[in-house]
Formats: sequence, structure tokens, C-alpha cells
Amino acid sequence: MIVVFEKGYALRHIGHLDLLRTIQRALRRTDLPIRYSNGFNPHIQLSFAAPLSVGVVGLREVMDVPIQGECDEAVFTRELNRALPGCLQVCQSRAVPDDFPTLMALVAGSRIRVEVEGGEAADLVAKAFDRFMSVEECVTLRKTKSGENMTNIRPFVEEAALEAKPDGYTIRCLIRNQKEGSLKPAVLVQALCEMAQVESVSYIAYRDQILARNPSGQLIALEEYAYA
Repeated sequence: MIVVFEKGYALRHIGHLDLLRTIQRALRRTDLPIRYSNGFNPHIQLSFAAPLSVGVVGLREVMDVPIQGECDEAVFTRELNRALPGCLQVCQSRAVPDDFPTLMALVAGSRIRVEVEGGEAADLVAKAFDRFMSVEECVTLRKTKSGENMTNIRPFVEEAALEAKPDGYTIRCLIRNQKEGSLKPAVLVQALCEMAQVESVSYIAYRDQILARNPSGQLIALEEYAYA
């Protein structure tokens, strides 16, 4: 079952392993036909499309829940939501065959949104945004599993827009995955602050959608990926 869920604002500082354990416990509290691994210590082998960075709100996160037999999608959604807290709820469930591609292999990018709190520093970052979009190279420190490296992050941002609001700014970006991985919202904000020559700004980051490429190469919502 491909499950689309929301990791709400209240859970934005909960790490991926804690999220994994929370969902496993919730699934065990249901009567859904969940499939467990074989072996001495059977457990539910969940897989996620792209683990969410700590501090980021996920509005349409995607995971794969193994089931045995058939289960109505609406029933699955309802029963799992009953076992989950209000700030962690399923938006949609979709039954797929066992040979459906792994979610991580399908991920091609994401749509992120950064809500920047207004102020003098935010105004300078907003001015730096146009400069960032006009250049082909923006090098900043990026942390990965292999360590810290100075990286040109500009190729990660396929498209972006800035919207001024009475209380600050909204930055919307389409982040394209590269062979080096993806781009965290914190690294993007860090780069904008460096360009604006300010220490930091207050913001909240959201991942609005995880993207895949359809057979024609277009970016679509991962949960809409068709497989025959």
C-alpha cells in the first residue's frame, strides 16, 4: 500500500527513526492485514520515498506499507488514522502490486516552500533571491553522509518564485535531485543569507510534494506514478 501522509507542524522536530517507530506502533494497533518480515524478530518493513529533514513540515510524505492479501484503500486510511495522532494523518492510500518500483528509486525531486518571517534581514534575503536565480553557480557548505563539502547548489533549484506578504515572504522552489542527492531547505536559506550578508532569518520550511518522472519525462506527484 502506497500511503501519502502529513507530518504536521507539531512534529517537525521529530527525527526519521522516531517517525518510523511511531508508524510501526500505530500499524500494530490496527486490525489491518499488515505483512511482517520473516525471521527471529518479525517486524514491519516500512520504506519511505525520501526521509524528511528535521525541522521541515511534510504535507504529502509517501511511504510503502507491506500488506498481505487485499485491503480496501478507504478502510486502510480510516483505520490507520484512528491509531495515529492528529498531527500525523494519512491523506491517501493506494494499493499497488508487489513488483511496484521502490519509492526511493522513483524520487526525482520535490516542491518546497519556505515561509520567512518579516524583518530587515528578511528584506535583504528577498533582494538576494533574484541574484541567486540569475547566477549559474552558488557555492555553500552542504552536509552529506560522506561529510561536509562546498557544493554548487544552484543546479538543484530548477525553478523558484518569491512572494511578498504583509508578515514576510514565501519562497516556492522546485528542487531537482542530482547524483549528489537532494537539497535541504536549510542549505538554500543558508546560501541566501550568505548572499545577503546576514547571519540568519526566522523561517519555517515545508515540503509540499515529492516528485517522480513519468515515462515521458514530466515531473508529477510521486503518488500519481502509473505502473502497469
